[in-house]
Order: sequence, then C-alpha cells, then structure tokens
Amino acid sequence: MPYKKRYAIDTGEFLATIAHDMKTPVKAQVRAMDLLYSGAFGKFSKEADYLMQNIIASNKYLQSLLDNVLSDYRINSGQFILKKEKNDIRKTIEEAIANIGILSEVRGQKVIIKYLTDELIKNYDEIEIQRVIINLLSNAFEYSKDNSEIVLSVLNNNSQMHIAIESIPKIKLQNKEDIKFDMLKTGTGLGHLICNLIIEAHGGMFKKEMFDGEKFFVSFSLP
Repeated sequence: MPYKKRYAIDTGEFLATIAHDMKTPVKAQVRAMDLLYSGAFGKFSKEADYLMQNIIASNKYLQSLLDNVLSDYRINSGQFILKKEKNDIRKTIEEAIANIGILSEVRGQKVIIKYLTDELIKNYDEIEIQRVIINLLSNAFEYSKDNSEIVLSVLNNNSQMHIAIESIPKIKLQNKEDIKFDMLKTGTGLGHLICNLIIEAHGGMFKKEMFDGEKFFVSFSLP
C-alpha cells in the first residue's frame, strides 16, 4: 500500500479513536448540565442561567464536531449506513435549533422558520439530517452579520422536500471567486463535505448560491 494512502488511513483511525473516546465524557457533561439547568438542584440567577445556556450550547456544538469526525471516518472506511424511517422535519429542525440556538442569540441574530408546505413527513435518517442542519446553521451564525435574520424555509416541489437557509454575510462578496473562497469553505471544510455526502446518500442534492453579493443561500433536498 502506498505510504500516503497508509498514512491517511492511520490518521483517520487515530482521529476517529480520539473522537470516540472524547464523545462519552462530552455526552456525560451535556446530560449533567441539562439536569442542572432543569432546576433539579435549585434555580439559577438570570446571569447564571444565561451562562449555563452558553456552556450547554458550546458542549453540544463540540459533540456535533466529534460526530463529524466519526462520520467522516465511517464514510471513508465504507462503514456509513443510513437508518431511514418516517420523520417529521419540523421536529428535526426544532431539535437542531434547540441544540445550538444560543450561538445566534449571543450575536443578536434571529432564526425565522418558514414552513411553506403542509407535507412535513419524509423518509430519512433523523440523526444525520439533524447533523446537516446543525452544521449549516452553525456556519450561518458564524459568518452572518450580527443582529441579522437567518431564514430557514421548508417547501415541497415535485415530490422533493427542499430545506433552504438564507443569510446575510458579514462581508459583501464581489464575484464568484470570492463566493467560492470565502463562503463555500466556511467552518471546518469537513462539515460541508459531510453534509454533501449525507445528502447524496439520501438521494438528494446540496446547493450553495450567492445573490447580488449580499445574500447567501445554502439548501438541500430530500426525495
């Protein structure tokens, strides 16, 4: 086996092992903090309540990053298997926002959800699609203007469900090269790569578009 390929496999296995070992304590921390935040041991002051929200959101985001590393390893090693069943996209979206919504609040951003269809049930892997939504929203929070609106829309067209996220980037982009360099590689490039692979595995499509250099759209479809 060529050295570079063997090195890539060894590196992937190493990162997957580290991510797997870190996942258990991070999950334990999230559960413990959720229990504390529920008021099981007493109420928090307004300031402590806000701090707890940030800590919980940060740990859940770390948890999603570890999941990305593990997903990347499973995909590259041929171990990626979807567990598709009927799910309500509204529930999937709301749970994703509950996990990371605080990240937008600290920037004064507001998430607006538009359900432009009554057909919200689709056959998909809920965990993986929620991971896609969390990745895309996290990038939108990070790279959009403070105090701006981030619009998540759901619609149906020709039996395909489309989920689109519209945001206003911090910096106005002038041309397609700017779009390609600055927006399409937001976050860890791993996040967008995994999103694309997850959607393709579902038989859908993943798109990114810029309009007038002022609005950025990222969307995916589910058959």
